[in-house]
Parts: sequence; structure tokens; C-alpha cells
Amino acid sequence: MERVRVLRLLHVRDGKETAFVESYQGVLERARRFPGHLGEQLCRSLDDPTRWLLTSEWESLDAINRWRADPDHSVLVEPMNACLHDDRWTGVFEVRETVPG
Repeated sequence: MERVRVLRLLHVRDGKETAFVESYQGVLERARRFPGHLGEQLCRSLDDPTRWLLTSEWESLDAINRWRADPDHSVLVEPMNACLHDDRWTGVFEVRETVPG
């Protein structure tokens, strides 16, 4: 299988933006050292600043599954998820084609 990209569409609670970004940094610090993690982007909507897009890229589906099953993962994401409304969405996609910029 090709590389895998995870997309999370997030809705941050009012007044929780700083806590959200700080807790994300903690998750990112650990993810950077996790085998198979290739990179991340955190994007804030220009149309609605409470909406965020988080993407991560992994070398395989097995790598993201190992990350999600790691005991550190649930502990690390708990503070970040506490900053979010329940209307969030996560999808895992196979990267089929990459076009250089």
C-alpha cells in the first residue's frame, strides 16, 4: 500500500484556541519520533476561525494503526480533544498520486 494521509476536520471551542494549539504541539512532538510518521500540517480556516484542518502523512496504513494503538496516543490526544466540539470528522486516505509544486 502507498503512503497514507489522515485528515481531521475540527471545530475548536470558543476561547480554547491557545490550549488546542499547545496540546497539538505535544502530540506533534511525540508523532515526529514515531516510526512511519512523515509529516503534518495544521491549518486554520480563513472563513471560520473556529474550524481547523489537521493532516498527517504516514508511510503506511500499518504505521498509522500502530500510532493509534500506542498507549501514549490516547493520553496525548485527550487534552487536544477536550478543546473540540463533537462535530469533528476523521478520514484515512491512500495517497495515489503526488504532483510536485
